[in-house]
Amino acid sequence: MYLLSKNIISTFSFAAVVSLLAVGPTLADDALLTKGESVFNTVAGLGCKGCHGDFAEGDLGVGPFIRGANEGMVRAAIDGIGAMVVIKNSITEEEISAVSAFVMSLGSTQVVRTMAKRGRFLPSDLSVYPGTAVQLVVRNASTKPHKFSSENMGTESLSVSGRKTGSLLWRAPDEEGQYTLFCSDCKLKDQFFTINVSKSAKPFRAVKSAVAAK
Repeated sequence: MYLLSKNIISTFSFAAVVSLLAVGPTLADDALLTKGESVFNTVAGLGCKGCHGDFAEGDLGVGPFIRGANEGMVRAAIDGIGAMVVIKNSITEEEISAVSAFVMSLGSTQVVRTMAKRGRFLPSDLSVYPGTAVQLVVRNASTKPHKFSSENMGTESLSVSGRKTGSLLWRAPDEEGQYTLFCSDCKLKDQFFTINVSKSAKPFRAVKSAVAAK
């Protein structure tokens, strides 16, 4: 299911990789997080992502940031927020536990975003502290699908449909350096998104809890 190399874990299951980057799960943990990811994307035909965003950052202006929220907070939101009634009427107890585990695990990774437009990246560079577990989010502004690759991050290529967003997980090495991503099938092939791994960057602190309601 997943490929583990020196600095990167690439996978078909985002949940399994998050858990490996964070604490090193048992097989039961892996299955729980994979189920939670599915619930997050699909519950009630809308998914938690329908209000909280694809990456639980609350960037849709509907539901809030919930990366790192624990099960108690998730249950309180489902039971206490009127707009959550559609979820409350559809979700099972087992699904609540699974999606809670998944959402809480997201708090262990730092989101790094860029948008690819005509082969260029906006922003073109960002900095992270050495050893940080990163969720790299790429927004493809083109109407056509594009593939994003790196020659020094150890990642598999990331394919993103037109006008869509994709992500991959990567652990920054402990040594300082520059790591780059480029669009391998764009007309412009000399443009890069650069992640500067530097001790001068602000250290990322895993989210222990998050506001589960507005």
